[in-house]
Amino acid sequence: MKKFFLLSLTFLLAFFVLPINAQVKLGLQGGVNLADVSLDPTPTGYETGIKTRLMFGGIVNYNFSPLLGIQVEPAYIQKGSTFDLTTVEDGVNIKGEGTFSANYIDIPVLLKVTFGSIQVKPFLLAGVSVAFLLGDAKYNFDKVTANGQDVTNMLTAEQKEQVQKMKSTDFVLNLGGGVMIPVGVVDIFIEGQYNLGLTNVNDEPGDNTKIKTKGIQIKAGALYSL
Repeated sequence: MKKFFLLSLTFLLAFFVLPINAQVKLGLQGGVNLADVSLDPTPTGYETGIKTRLMFGGIVNYNFSPLLGIQVEPAYIQKGSTFDLTTVEDGVNIKGEGTFSANYIDIPVLLKVTFGSIQVKPFLLAGVSVAFLLGDAKYNFDKVTANGQDVTNMLTAEQKEQVQKMKSTDFVLNLGGGVMIPVGVVDIFIEGQYNLGLTNVNDEPGDNTKIKTKGIQIKAGALYSL
């Protein structure tokens, strides 16, 4: 809560010290997050993969000049990964596959550099974000086999869906770019971002595996000048 208060205070101070000639734009964005996680060390027999998740939110953009601006992008974003698990228990070969899911409210603060004065304007973004976990992070088993036989229907609901204890906040490095097309009073944009989690979000007692989020966001949206 203290971190959230300090972050909010920073945003307010930034707003009040803006030059009076700064151009303010508000907008909406939506797209997909090609989500994955990194594990250190990776457990034996465990592999992760990319899972396509959703993201959507708003944008507040302050342009100090045609070249330079700051962009804040509060958004709901789904993170996680797919997983494949292979293990042997009492001589039985067990294989499981499914998804790991964790949902966040993510608040990136990005430096935006826009190039050129032509109709299609490329731009670059760089900054950091703080993400707040919503609810529980969960492992959901879609299929489990024992010695090659499908035993998924034999699992209880608790075995199919297992909670992973996670830290409530995640700090993330954001890098990206895109193109913006002015259409009257509206700027239409297409954008890509790479997001790399800086925090070990694993909060499971006795588990020393470091879990860090990562993903590639592909999104589009519109900005409206005030």
